[in-house]
This record gives sequence, structure tokens and C-alpha cells, in this order.
Amino acid sequence: MDKTFAIFTLGCKVNQEESAALANVFVEHGWRQRPFGESAAVCIVNTCTVTQIAEKKSRNMLRRALAANPQAYVVGTGCYVQMKPQEAAAIAGLDLLLGANEKHLLFDLAAAGAAQKQQDTAAFSSQIQVSPAVQACQYQELGNAHSLTSRTRAFVKIEDGCNQFCTYCIVPHVRGPVRSRPLAAVLAEVRQLVAAGYQEIVLTGIHVGAWSAAEPAADFADLVAAVAATPGLSRLRLGSVEPREVSAKLLRLAAENPVICPHFHIPLQAAADSVLQLMGRDYDMPYYSELVADIRRLLPEAAVTTDMIAGFPGETEADFAAELEQVRRLAFADAHIFPYSRRPGTPAAEFAGQLPNAEKNRRAAVLTAAVAESRRAFRAGRCVEGQSLRVLLEQPVERAGQAGMQGYTADYLPVFVPGLGSQLAGRFVQVLPLGLLPDCGDEIIAKLAE
Repeated sequence: MDKTFAIFTLGCKVNQEESAALANVFVEHGWRQRPFGESAAVCIVNTCTVTQIAEKKSRNMLRRALAANPQAYVVGTGCYVQMKPQEAAAIAGLDLLLGANEKHLLFDLAAAGAAQKQQDTAAFSSQIQVSPAVQACQYQELGNAHSLTSRTRAFVKIEDGCNQFCTYCIVPHVRGPVRSRPLAAVLAEVRQLVAAGYQEIVLTGIHVGAWSAAEPAADFADLVAAVAATPGLSRLRLGSVEPREVSAKLLRLAAENPVICPHFHIPLQAAADSVLQLMGRDYDMPYYSELVADIRRLLPEAAVTTDMIAGFPGETEADFAAELEQVRRLAFADAHIFPYSRRPGTPAAEFAGQLPNAEKNRRAAVLTAAVAESRRAFRAGRCVEGQSLRVLLEQPVERAGQAGMQGYTADYLPVFVPGLGSQLAGRFVQVLPLGLLPDCGDEIIAKLAE
């Protein structure tokens, strides 16, 4: 039997983490991974539905998988399949469609299906297995997601699902309610990763700040404290945390424990109270502004990054002008800016005041430019003559014709060090910043400190 597989992943870091976990399950069972697009016995596309563009890409990649592997067992899984299984099933030739919350079944179904298809193609039949997201009530382990070769940064999933139901977001409808991973399982995986040589752990999930445990009673800050106490762990980075879940306890912990990276990604989504109310967010601008001020008082060098949606239905020109001023005032270290994508099945899709795509894109571009200014200022402020930066080197890259290594500081600033070889991947080094590379997103260029 041909035991080869390939995976292509769209969407968020959780999807990326889940694909890595699935790949490890295949490898642990004696399968060999091949690059997507090459011939493989099993070909998997882990799809996304967060925007219309993501759905289109998902369909295109499913078709590409079929074209590249006409004899393969082809699987579509993930959020697009969960949301629109019949639409996905209209793509002729797919062998298995598996919902976003049933990925733990994927290896067994795919291995058995591939064996059957290889033995008797004529007798083979495809299947759809997509259960309603609301039925997802227990956290399902997929296996360890860490790479079998890299030993730099590992993502550890601590929960799945979301209970917020913001009016623009389809994710709770496809991922289901919050299911927290047991603390013991999280700590066991972290200890295993540290023992394997990983220097940095990133806590990830759909709604990470909603993690909780009943026995013993614990919240997200308690989990962070427990993980940060792991012997040998060099860095702990937090994934995206909702504003209401960046508690005073969490901030005190981050200020006191140097293992916790001084980097807070706190989704803002809109910077006008009227728009936040339409979005169904549970905070206003005074609350968010005070939170950022608290972070900067406790951790003056911390990076605060965010997500924002431009052109939400009902967002007036006056709203946008006020938002732009707020974004400039908050001076984010970076931000992901998205034009609003109308998602059927969400309340906002039916709101009055839907804006033309051209206007949404214009507003997104204006916000992006404002954030680029504050990002440049933040990074330039770290380029102090004679003041070194501690960087965890990750991968070889080329910048402006120079080969070297790229890595990140604790506050998630990208740093390029020319002349270093890949043998230093996974190593901490002290570097002296030389300036910014404007053509590379204002990445810091540096040299080794003597």
C-alpha cells in the first residue's frame, strides 16, 4: 500500500496547528509526507470560511488537489467544509468531507479509505461526515503539533470554540462552543516540547482567554502561570486575547515573570463606540484605551498589536475619522487590518448601511498606512545605539541580496542578521540593531554583539 500524504492549510494559526498535529499522526503511523501538489496516496485540504476570499481559495485548493492527485484519496476538512458541506460536495471527485470539529477522526477514516480505494476503485464510495457545531461539547485531542525537524517555536492549543457571537463572525457557528483542554494535558505537552529543545511556546486557540478549568478552579491567567513555571522554558508567548480577558492578574504575572513575552495581541476590531456596539463587542473605547495604558505602565517596552475591521456596515465617515484618530493615538506596534467581509448567516450580513467594496478597501488602506507609521516608530525606538536585543533565530532568509538569519525579539520584532548560517536556528543571540529595512516591512537589521 502507498502510505504517502500531503496537506495544504488555509486560515488561522489554529488551523495550522491542527494540520501539523494531523501530519504527526500520519508520520507516527509510518506514513511519509510529501509537498502539496506532488503525488500522494492521501491529499488533505484544511479549509477556512472566515471571508469570501478564504472560501474561494478553499474551493480552488480542493480542485487543485484533485487535479494533482487523480488517483489519491482526497479529503476536505475544516471550517469551510463545516459551514457549506453541500457546496463543497459539488466539487466532483472528493472522497471525504469532514467537519471542523471532527478532525480527530481524520487519520483513521483517511487511512482506511485510501486502502479501500487502492484495492478497488470501482467499489469505492465517498462520504460526508459533518455534525452540527453546537454538538461539539468536549475538547478533542489531535496529537502533538510540533514539527519533527524544527526546534524553535511550538504552538500549543489550549481550547477550541468561541461563545462570543460577534455580529460579523462566522467562527462560533462552525467551531462550536468553548471546550477547554485539560490543564494536565497542556502542561504535559509543554514539558515534552521543552525536553525536545523548543525555546518558545505559543498558547493558541479560537478564544484562548476563555480557557477555564472547574477542578481545580482556574482561569486563563492561572494556566499562563502554570505553563510559565515549566522548568527549562525560555519563552512563553500568548496568542490573541480578548480585551476583557487581559486581566489585572495576567498583567501582573507578565510584569513579574520574564519568561512571558511582553507582547499582547488584543483585538480592537473597531475604534468607535457606535461601531463596537453594532459588532456586539463587550467593551468600549475608554475601556480599551485604559487597558493599553495599564499595559504600558506595567511593561513600558511591551508591544501591543491588534486586529481591526474596516468598513463595517453602518460605519459613517465621521465614525471612520474618529477611528483613525484613535488608532494614531493608541500607536500600535502592528496590526492586521481587514476590509469587512459579509458572511451569510451572521447578523451583520443583514445590517443596513453596507458599504461598497471599493470604500471598504480604501478605509482599510488608510488604517494600514496609519499603523505602518506607528510600527515604524515603535521599531525605530528599539534601534538604540549600543543597546543590544536578545533574538531567537528561526530561519535562513535573504534580504536586499544578503543571506542571513531571521528571528524575533520577545516583543515580536522581526530581526535580520546578515552572514549567519542556518546552524544557528533555535539559538538565542545578542545583536546590535543597525536600522530598519523599509522594503522588508521595517524589519530590523542587526549585527552580532561582540
